[in-house]
Amino acid sequence: MRRAPSDLTALRREIADLDRTLARNIARRLALARQVGRRKATHRAAARDFSVEAEVLARWRAALGRSGIPAGRTDALARWLIEESVRVQQEVRAKAAPGSARATEIAIIGGAGAMGSWLAGFFEDAGHRVGVVDPRAARLGRPRLGSVESAAARAEVLVFATPIRSTAPLLRRAVATGTDALLFDVLSVKAPILRTLKDAAAAGRQVTSVHPMFGPSARTLSGRNLLIVSCGVPEADRAARALFSGSALAIGEVPLDRHDLLIAESLGLAHAVNLLFLAALSADPATPHELAQAASTTFQRQSTLASAVAREGPELYLDIQALNPHTGGLYRDLERALGRLREMVDRRDLAGFSSLLERGRAKLDSGTEPMRS
Repeated sequence: MRRAPSDLTALRREIADLDRTLARNIARRLALARQVGRRKATHRAAARDFSVEAEVLARWRAALGRSGIPAGRTDALARWLIEESVRVQQEVRAKAAPGSARATEIAIIGGAGAMGSWLAGFFEDAGHRVGVVDPRAARLGRPRLGSVESAAARAEVLVFATPIRSTAPLLRRAVATGTDALLFDVLSVKAPILRTLKDAAAAGRQVTSVHPMFGPSARTLSGRNLLIVSCGVPEADRAARALFSGSALAIGEVPLDRHDLLIAESLGLAHAVNLLFLAALSADPATPHELAQAASTTFQRQSTLASAVAREGPELYLDIQALNPHTGGLYRDLERALGRLREMVDRRDLAGFSSLLERGRAKLDSGTEPMRS
């Protein structure tokens, strides 16, 4: 067996020493996070400060970016450190004496689902008291509220995190109680509840609509968008915005009648492209091993996105396509775009191909300015 040169052995020994130093510093960082958690518990402060998380991400990007490390990799490291800090702080808070003051009583209809559970944790971390209307609530260890009506009688905020197809009747039941609570849903498509939302606004209810433009796997919120979808009740829009404004989310606002058109382009189109990629890939005769061997950087990136889509619940992804009234137009645009692309390729039309890329790049680049919360 060939032995490594002595200088190589010395370099490896130095790397090992640095690894041990990094491990000690990570342990020290977590110890400091525990101290922060104790201070927060003592002063009844929110468990998470998303603006601080944004500062941590920016700090790591700046520090490692100077060494040429891409932002995506620095973000992955920073998010891991943030998540571990949150974990140990939550452990400290769990051991603290209960009974801290809560700012708002929130009921989440469908709170045992994936997005409902995320929202429950988000609001609890922000210092609110959360109850759940969901037959699966017991496994979450959160207070279970018996019905929409009982939730409307006691909560200041009712959040509907229910499947798209089943939300309208639940929302109508809440409106029928005459509650003064803030009402909002988090559906990805508003068409199935459009009439119900408008009727609730006309009846004088404090109603708005919200769309988190991220999934329940989100742990850090820097760089992520949330839409307030206005139903024409400004007080409700402001109240919903206030519930999320302490985070690092970029919060925008769109009118209710325009939401689904925008979502067909931003969400439906992205999903459709990944679904087409999966459909074409499943028909490809190449074996997984062959694909892995020949995978380009672009293929790997696209595969990561498509794989995330393939692992999500099919009912939600089908409903986002099937229940949005603008999906038909989106599919026609896709078909026309594919036809134009094929013509350009068949004719070796470099000018047309270059124009296509330039127009697409211009539209994407013009939308890179983030929304302000």
